[in-house]
Amino acid sequence: MNNYEIMFIVKGSLVEADANKVAENLEEKIKSYKGKVEKTDKWGKRKFAYKIGNMTDGFYFLSNFSVDPLKLNELVGDIKIIDNVVRYLVIKLPEKAQKEKKA
Repeated sequence: MNNYEIMFIVKGSLVEADANKVAENLEEKIKSYKGKVEKTDKWGKRKFAYKIGNMTDGFYFLSNFSVDPLKLNELVGDIKIIDNVVRYLVIKLPEKAQKEKKA
């Protein structure tokens, strides 16, 4: 399994509890692909640098997780259809960072 990081933004029109439920839903998706969520940082509600549709703010989350690289494309496909996720970015952590996390 490889280690990844995902930054995602949830619609700011939701109340914080509902935004947290969206984050939990995403964590469950990762676990459904036999992945493991290391940690999720909740950055709270922040203003966008520019409008996205009619939205001007959103709840930001940063999660570190590991999953089989062969399952990553399927996972990303599922993330795309999660309601209320405005934007997301998944990156693979470098091997050096992966080794440091294990130590």
